[in-house]
Amino acid sequence: MRIEVPPSVPAAVDATKELFGATHISVYSRLMLWFCQQDELTQGAILRLLPEIADVDIPRRIMERVRASGRAHTHM
Repeated sequence: MRIEVPPSVPAAVDATKELFGATHISVYSRLMLWFCQQDELTQGAILRLLPEIADVDIPRRIMERVRASGRAHTHM
């Protein structure tokens, strides 16, 4: 899969790979999986495909999903 990224991204990915001893494929695979697990509104906001009036608070939405996921795991 080919993707377009800003010039600073390859160096940031390389730093992450070195820090965690990960492969290029594992980093991008996990990022893609994480993105696909987000709801449509969050995906649209991340991709900047929503009108500015939508004013989606991405960090808040992600934290709500993380909290909800944590509650689901603790009730099992």
